[in-house]
Amino acid sequence: MLFHKNINALRALAVVSVVLYHFKIPGFSAGFLGVDVFFVISGYLMTRIIVSGLHKQQFSLIGFYAARARRIIPALLGLCIALAVFGYFFLATDDYRELLRTSKQSLLFTSNHYFARDGSYFDAPLQENWLLHTWSLSVEWQFYLIYPVIMMGLHKVFALPTFKRLVLALGVGSLVFSALYTPGHPVASFFLLPTRAWEMLAGGLVFLYPLALSPRAAALCEGLGLALIAGALALLPHDATWPGYLALVPVIGTVLVIHANANSLFARNRALAFLGKTSYSIYLWHWPLVVLLYTCGLLHDWRAVTCAVLLSVALGAASYGLIESRTRALKRPVLGLVRYAGMGLVWVATAGAVASAIKHNPQLRWTQDDGKPEYESKLYAQHCDTNAYGASQCVLGTGDISALLLGDSHAQSTAAALMLENPGAAMGWARAGCPTLIDFEMGDKDVEQHCKAFNADKFAKLATDYPGVPLFLFSRAALYTDQRRHSGYSVYFNGDKHQSGPAFERRFIQTYTQTVCMLARNRPVYIVKPVPEMPFSVYKGLTLQHRLLGMNSDILTPVSEYQARNRLALEAIETAAERCHAGIVDPVPYLCPDGRCMGSKDGRPLYFDDNHLIDAGNEQLKGLFKQALHSSTGSTAVR
Repeated sequence: MLFHKNINALRALAVVSVVLYHFKIPGFSAGFLGVDVFFVISGYLMTRIIVSGLHKQQFSLIGFYAARARRIIPALLGLCIALAVFGYFFLATDDYRELLRTSKQSLLFTSNHYFARDGSYFDAPLQENWLLHTWSLSVEWQFYLIYPVIMMGLHKVFALPTFKRLVLALGVGSLVFSALYTPGHPVASFFLLPTRAWEMLAGGLVFLYPLALSPRAAALCEGLGLALIAGALALLPHDATWPGYLALVPVIGTVLVIHANANSLFARNRALAFLGKTSYSIYLWHWPLVVLLYTCGLLHDWRAVTCAVLLSVALGAASYGLIESRTRALKRPVLGLVRYAGMGLVWVATAGAVASAIKHNPQLRWTQDDGKPEYESKLYAQHCDTNAYGASQCVLGTGDISALLLGDSHAQSTAAALMLENPGAAMGWARAGCPTLIDFEMGDKDVEQHCKAFNADKFAKLATDYPGVPLFLFSRAALYTDQRRHSGYSVYFNGDKHQSGPAFERRFIQTYTQTVCMLARNRPVYIVKPVPEMPFSVYKGLTLQHRLLGMNSDILTPVSEYQARNRLALEAIETAAERCHAGIVDPVPYLCPDGRCMGSKDGRPLYFDDNHLIDAGNEQLKGLFKQALHSSTGSTAVR
């Protein structure tokens, strides 16, 4: 019984860390490591169940799967159904269909792969996904499927000492792979099992290599473990690549606490016991409340956050009492597995059918969408080709090519503002998530490879083609330079991923200036300052605020936040413009009157999401490009 108190106290510590991190409570900027604590605990418990059963020749693979299904599926299914009902009344149609899609992925336990393809855990739009947190359940379920089969095979072939050494070797191998793979592939590493398995195997090794500790030694072991976890929470950088070697700190801390099995105040604390017992349901319910506050612009309102934290605990307790505790009795493993797996599959089929029906019959929704933004502009004709690495080449408008656009996705989304003033056609070159730099490295090596190929191709074209035609450079610069972000899109130089502060800033300004000067050798160059970013997706926020809260206010953000986020980019632009004799095009006066940047105007969204302008937003920029287009000396139109 004592051990279960110890485990529940650790679970409480883990869920508190994760919940307070997601609600952005100061002091918990590394609270995401609570998931790592959960993984270690899970590895310990699964190894104990499997190895003990094998030793007694009583282990049933079907029974194991049934017990895991009973533990995970009912509460998760309850959450998915509740969100589906909520979304039917309050979410925009596309968001509701996305919710149904992700609920399917969650109950198929493949959501980690789904999210790994979609971007970084720490950035929008994933931050607006109501079931993002189910990625960790998918990792665990995949571990549950594979681990007992491996253990059964090893146990059948090898004696116990060799068996234990092989499990140790698997853990070390996964750790080494994680440490080597994570720096170049941070998104995949965060979400996928191969780079997470070592954390669960670390827990398994606690059972395979138990320690006989005196009460004094156990207390010291537990204290050291808790200190490591607390130190990691307080000191680990929020932008650490994860789960690389730094994840060893909380993992070792958790291992020490489990090893200690101490009869301590920590293990016996009733509040921790309650939070640990209900931790799974609290974890399930807290994230949708985070998304709700985030989308309504309330995540920095301490009153709203306090209520949401307390509501997370209350909903978790209700889910535990009404669902978890009632599905514990499992007398027939095969029947139980069929029952719980069947429940999940029925919902998967139902969610798929509803999503398809709504796609073809939007009138089935309780409320109809009004003013849904479209990403593709209707203000001008365009023809685009996309190559193998995701870059687009678009002929915008008709007539001779009188302007060139180069950059990331903002070169596409802001093109309409330029075309409002351009008398001819324009050639647009864009690759989402790519900085226009001659020399750089990125956190995600796959993205880096595509971006370097895109830049090399376009720089070569600009050296020979369209001589004298003015070039406009667009960029969502903060995506690459804001070191507060945890993103595979962050840039660095000379292999020094951890370079920061003045050294990084000097190198970025130098590299950006060299790039602009190179491009300005045979044509006028105009640098378009970054478009202001909103704190959340504008249309989602407007829709939810209106339908749920009855609010009709516009979405605004202080221009000071724009300036802080883009400080380095703005300095680099000013420096490059001066040294390379380039022009500057500044959208801020048009989008940020009275010191506040507009996400919407008169209830009408100006953005497709949180950073890409749509036609309504581009119309706000009318006149922005007029002077640049009509005053480029020596510019030439090319057929």
